[in-house]
Amino acid sequence: MDDFGVSESMSQFEKKAHSFVVRIWQENRDEPAKTAVWRGWIRHVQAEQQVYFQNTSEIGQIVDRYLQYDALADVVFDSIQEDESL
Repeated sequence: MDDFGVSESMSQFEKKAHSFVVRIWQENRDEPAKTAVWRGWIRHVQAEQQVYFQNTSEIGQIVDRYLQYDALADVVFDSIQEDESL
């Protein structure tokens, strides 16, 4: 365990984890003649990439895309970790 009580197995888990931030807002809510539409963005924290979507059903597809390219995301994550250690 390190000084923060994090075990080696936890740090290995974190290395393979992905974090996402999702922001959703409603458009056309002030216009009664139009149907309100939910839009937003999802940000992959480790890659520092943000993707906009026009339908909330796209959220799962966006997450799946990142998970399919897990090896690439690991390379990005490793480079971020190396930068922080400098």
